Amino acid sequence: MNNVSQPVSPVELERTPVSGVGVVVALTLLVVIFIIGHMTVNHFRNPGRFPIRTVVVEGAYQYTSQNQLKQRVLSQADRGFFNLDISTIQQEVEDLPWVDRAYVRRIWPESINVLIEEHTPVARWGNEGLVSDKFKLFFPPRLASAQDVLLTEMVGDLPVLHSPARRHAALLKLHRDTEPLFKAIEAPLMGIKEDERRSVTLMLDGDVQVIIGHRLIAERIERFADIFRSYVAPVYDDVARVDMRYTNGFAMARKSELLNSARVN
Repeated sequence: MNNVSQPVSPVELERTPVSGVGVVVALTLLVVIFIIGHMTVNHFRNPGRFPIRTVVVEGAYQYTSQNQLKQRVLSQADRGFFNLDISTIQQEVEDLPWVDRAYVRRIWPESINVLIEEHTPVARWGNEGLVSDKFKLFFPPRLASAQDVLLTEMVGDLPVLHSPARRHAALLKLHRDTEPLFKAIEAPLMGIKEDERRSVTLMLDGDVQVIIGHRLIAERIERFADIFRSYVAPVYDDVARVDMRYTNGFAMARKSELLNSARVN
């Protein structure tokens, strides 16, 4: 028996006509939802409905006052809880001279939390700036005379660094690499400075200068450490400077010799 395929007639699907009333209802619902959403957003964005009432400051800080921090935060607080520009507030706080990093967040329903990290000074930069433990250079404002004494006491024992090119990171690294060697030979390293040609001079206790130059810096520093106890330490109180830029030696100037020379002139 032969199987003969029978042609399949196409089935015509029934089409449900869309009434004009249904379209109007759908569009009306969309408009209502949009209006309600817009009104809700405006309700929450109204600064008067959700004002900022509290600023919580956290973190270990000793050079930045809470009043300074709150003033920076409250300058944006009148915009209300939902309109706050967190990045702007963070930048305002980080613009304070002693602040290294600031972390700002909202706390429902009316608070701002600010966590700050201050710079930790490890060196002075000339007479006006400071260098932090993260190799950042910053400049605290000049303080009133009574407060200036406190600041001087807090940073007075820090080494002094200076360079016309503001190479604070390079000089701080050099100081960190050099200080252990000078502690070993009992020669207090008070600071490092360099001139426009990047010629390095070490400053020791008692205004003693050690001229290193801009070449072979590590080698010349080690050579000074080798000759310190034999040649410099015995006459240390009378030493004005030691020049290490000679290939196989050094030159030492005495304070007494400079004083006598000045009197003759």
